Amino acid sequence: MKSNTYKEYIAPVVVLVAICLVVTGILAGVNSITAPIIEENSIRTANEARIELLPEADDFTPYDGELVELEKDKVFVVDCYTANNGAGMVVTVKTKSFGGLLTEMIGLDANGAITGVKVTAHGDTPGLGTKAHDPAYLEQYKGLTEYTDVTAKKDANVTHVTGASVSSNAVHYGVAAALEQYKAMGGAN
Repeated sequence: MKSNTYKEYIAPVVVLVAICLVVTGILAGVNSITAPIIEENSIRTANEARIELLPEADDFTPYDGELVELEKDKVFVVDCYTANNGAGMVVTVKTKSFGGLLTEMIGLDANGAITGVKVTAHGDTPGLGTKAHDPAYLEQYKGLTEYTDVTAKKDANVTHVTGASVSSNAVHYGVAAALEQYKAMGGAN
């Protein structure tokens, strides 16, 4: 029996390549439609979080100066927005946590006091690790203007979650970075 090389080898490869090209084209089309919508939703969600953390603000302007980095690739400010009416600022910080990088937003009033902390993304263990992200736990940061140590366990101003020291420290590092950003900017101007 004689084999036909085209039917056995070339035709299936051509068909698979054609299928891959069609699927890739469809995915690219869907992405071009959904990407702007996703970006718009992300911006709207971030703006809502800023208003939640600094309710006295009327609107925000992004800060275009140097952003604080306490530890390279472990604790760093991602963005900073100042309130147009001088009410304060909201700082977004990424910190190394148990499940990878944790993202949090910290509001500071015009005097440099924390108005609120909100964890917006994390990979920490649900249950125990995420206790450090609970609003009740984060409430203790309100009014804080300084920290005595970058670790939550050693800072006399706050309590840490027993059994979730890494997550507690990640949140605390973020707060420290936000306070340092405030100082580096000379206030929320």
